[in-house]
Amino acid sequence: MRRRFWSAAAALAVGPVLSSPVFAGGKTLSCYEQAIVPAVYQTVNERVLVQAASSYEASKPAVYGYRTRRVLVQAERVSYRKTPAVYQTRYRKVLSQPASIGWEYRRVNGRKILCKVKIPAVYSTVGEQVLVQPASRVAVRQPAVYKTVKEKVLLQEAFKYVVTKPAVYKTVSRQVQVQPARKVWKPIYVSGCR
Repeated sequence: MRRRFWSAAAALAVGPVLSSPVFAGGKTLSCYEQAIVPAVYQTVNERVLVQAASSYEASKPAVYGYRTRRVLVQAERVSYRKTPAVYQTRYRKVLSQPASIGWEYRRVNGRKILCKVKIPAVYSTVGEQVLVQPASRVAVRQPAVYKTVKEKVLLQEAFKYVVTKPAVYKTVSRQVQVQPARKVWKPIYVSGCR
C-alpha cells in the first residue's frame, strides 16, 4: 500500500518536469498523439460453380401436315370480239374576218366627225369529227380453271439430338482486408502547442 502511494507521488512530481519546455529542450513547436487507423476492407465478387455443365440425348418424332395443291380443271381459252371505231369532236378557232382599218362617224363635243378606226379580226369556232381509235379485233382471255386438293405430307423426319445444359454459376461477395489497422502519429492543437 505504501509502495503504491510513493510511486503515484513520484509520478505527479516528475510529470510536470518532463512536460515542461525546459525538459523538452526549448520552446514547443508542434505536438502529436498516437492514433489507430482502422483496417481497410473491400468487397470482392467471385464466381462460384453451382451446377456443372451436362448433356443428354433426346429424340423428336416425325412431323406430318397437310399441303394444298392446285390441279388444272380447264385449260386457258382465248376468244375474239370486235370493237367499233371511236371518234371525238374537236373544236378549233377559225379566222372569219381578218383585222382591217375603216372609217366611222363619231360625235365629239357635239360635232360630227369622221374617224379612222382599227377593226379587230373576227374568229369563229368550228367542230370536226376526229378518229381517236380505229375499229379493231380484241382478244378476250379466259384464264385456266384450277381446284385445290388437300394431301397429307411428311414435313420433318424423326431425329435424335443432344441437349446441352450449360454450367450454372452464382456470384458470391466477401470482404477482403486491403490494408491492416496501423498506428500513426497525428498532429494535435492544444494550448502551448502551435
